[in-house]
Amino acid sequence: MTHNRIPALLMVLLLLAGSGSASAEILKLPMDFSGGTKPQRTYEIGLPEYQDPSIHVTRRSERPILPDGKETRLYALRVKIADPSQLRTMSMQGFDKIGRVGNIEVMANRVNAVVAFGGDYYCGDAKRFVLRQGVVYKESMAPNQDLLLIDEDGDFHIILAEEHPETMDKTQIDGKKVVNALCFGPALIKDGKKTTDFSSAPTHCDPEEYHERCVLCQIGPLEYMVVACAHRGLKLSEMADMILYLEPGVQQAYNLDGGISTQLLFLGRRINNTSVKPEDIRKLVDIVYFASAYQPD
Repeated sequence: MTHNRIPALLMVLLLLAGSGSASAEILKLPMDFSGGTKPQRTYEIGLPEYQDPSIHVTRRSERPILPDGKETRLYALRVKIADPSQLRTMSMQGFDKIGRVGNIEVMANRVNAVVAFGGDYYCGDAKRFVLRQGVVYKESMAPNQDLLLIDEDGDFHIILAEEHPETMDKTQIDGKKVVNALCFGPALIKDGKKTTDFSSAPTHCDPEEYHERCVLCQIGPLEYMVVACAHRGLKLSEMADMILYLEPGVQQAYNLDGGISTQLLFLGRRINNTSVKPEDIRKLVDIVYFASAYQPD
């Protein structure tokens, strides 16, 4: 009896050892601007997804017909990560440098981004709060701005302008450290409900006009979606409707810098159409990105 149980015990030990080895391959990325590990494959035209043990990205595009009968195009990347450190930010030459811009491809490739998109153009408005990768670069914030706080667990907290985020401690939320804060807006979906008041929209956002837009969403724990619309664009309320059409379970959705700054990259390649020629694409100050944390043997 005792001897018959030994092989089974050895098998359990081997399985436990194997699972421990697999988990050791997924790193916790450092809280700095060093970026992620190198993706396990390069971009191919029409590539529908990317997956390694630390990140899974699926790609989707739609051509919805709008109420006026015209067609637009949506580009969406759904992202599931293993560790909150894989949701990161960076700028062209440091968040303490004002006005330093560069190509989004350069920034994305520098940090091995699997998914990358334009941030909140933090230096474009001196009245914006700037907290990136755990460091506060500018504390002051003007009123009438919706704020997105991303905590150490990768969870989103939208603070509406009416809640006066300019007066609160923005370095922690619900007992957790804030790792990144985005100050552009407005919020499109908060706690699963579509917002209807866009009075906090920044200058040139034009909620009732058709513009290219880029929105960062959280679906659930460590699960996100980035949605961009093509050059005819959408009104803000229509963008919120399209996000809920793509994923009814979205909990938080926050508008970022749009117009010709709307640039969505997948494995280093832009996948959204724009209203200008490639050579006229706007250079950006900062990006938000998702990185791999998989380190193969």
